[in-house]
Amino acid sequence: MLNVMSIIKKINIYLLPIAAFFILISTAVTNFFIILTVLSALIVCIKNKNFSEIYKENFFKACLFIYLLLMTSYVYSIADPNEVISMLKKYIKIVYIPFIYYHLKKYKNEKMVINFFIYGSSLILVLSYVKYFNFTRFECFYEYIKFLNIYGMSESIVNAKVIIFQNYIIHGVVLSFYSFTCLYLASKNKNYVFYILSALAFVNVVFLNDSRTAYIIITLLSLLSFYKVITNNGTRLAFLLIISILLSSSFSENLKNRINIVNIDKANIELENYHSSLGSRYIWSKVGMDVLATDPILGKGIGSFYNSTIIYFKKYNKNNSEKFITNNPHSEFISISAQLGILGLLSFIIFLYYLITSSTSVMSIAVSLVFVVSSLLNSVFYDNMLGLFSVIIISLFFKNKIKLQN
Repeated sequence: MLNVMSIIKKINIYLLPIAAFFILISTAVTNFFIILTVLSALIVCIKNKNFSEIYKENFFKACLFIYLLLMTSYVYSIADPNEVISMLKKYIKIVYIPFIYYHLKKYKNEKMVINFFIYGSSLILVLSYVKYFNFTRFECFYEYIKFLNIYGMSESIVNAKVIIFQNYIIHGVVLSFYSFTCLYLASKNKNYVFYILSALAFVNVVFLNDSRTAYIIITLLSLLSFYKVITNNGTRLAFLLIISILLSSSFSENLKNRINIVNIDKANIELENYHSSLGSRYIWSKVGMDVLATDPILGKGIGSFYNSTIIYFKKYNKNNSEKFITNNPHSEFISISAQLGILGLLSFIIFLYYLITSSTSVMSIAVSLVFVVSSLLNSVFYDNMLGLFSVIIISLFFKNKIKLQN
C-alpha cells in the first residue's frame, strides 16, 4: 500500500510541470494535465478535510465569486444554452487557481514547474528561429502532422514566420514572460546561458513576431527588469546599447511595419471601417459600452456577448460582418462587464486588486503586469491557452510563493 501511495505521489509531482512544458506546444496536453492537477488537489483536499485551505485567501474567494456570478447569470442570460455551457467551460479556469496553488503547496514542486516551462519554451524558441531562417521546411512538418491527424493547424500558423504551434498572441505573451524569467534567473544565478535565452526571446517577440499585446508586455517587463533586476550600471548601459543597435538594424522593419499598420487602422476606424484587429476591438468596446448603458447592474448574462453584437448592429443600423459576431470581445474587462454588468466588473477589479497587492516580489509584479495587460487586450479566460498559462503563473507566484534562485 505504501508503495502505491509513493508512486501516486511521484506521478502527482509531475502533473503540473508537464502542463507547463507543453504551454507553447499543445493546448490539449496542457489542459489535460492541469485538469489532472486540479483533480489531484481536490482528492487530497477531500481526504484531508481541509477545504478551508483552498479558499481561505480573499483572492481565492474572488475567483469563486466571479464564477458563481457567471453561473447565476444563466437565469437572465440572452444567450443560447450551448453558448452558456461553452462559456462555463471556458471560465472554469478561474476556479483552478486555488486548487493549483494548493497542489503546489502540497507537493512543493514549484521549481520543477519553472524548469519544465523553460525547457518547453526554449524548445519552441529554437524551432522559431529555425523556421524564421528557413533552416528546414516546416511546411512538410505541418503536412505530416496533418496527415497523422495529430493537431489541427490553422493557415495563419503555417504561414507565419516565427510561431510554431500557438497563435502569435500566445507566442508573444508567453515568450515575453519567459524572457523576463530567464533574465531574472541569469541575474540571480550568474548564468550566462539564461542571458542568451532571454535576449533571443526578446528579439523574437519585439522584432520577429506581430503581437501588439506582447510588445506592450515586454516593454513593461523590460522597464521592470531595468530598475529591479539589472542593478549594475555597466550592464544597464550594455542593455540600452544592444536595444539601440537592434532598433537601427534590419530586424526593426517588422516592428516599424506593425506601427504603421496601427496608424492605418486608426484612420480606417474614423471612416467606420472596422475590418482590422484594432477596428474589431474598437467596435466590440462600443458593444460593451452599449450593454452597460442598457443593463448596467447585471449585464445580459453569461455567454451573451454573441447576441449583444447582433443587437448592437441592428440597433444602430451599422454594416454588419460575420467576423464581428463573436463571444470573444478580446478584452476581459469588456467580456465580464457585458455579461455581468457593473457587479461583475467590480468583482473582477477586486480580483485584480487582491492579485496585485498580495504579491510584492519582482516575479509576482511581472505576473501581475502580464495578466493585467493581457486582460485589457484579450479575453484571457475565453482563450484556452492564454487562460491556462495565466492560472499557472498566478498560482506559482501568488503571495511571493517561490524565489527563483539556486
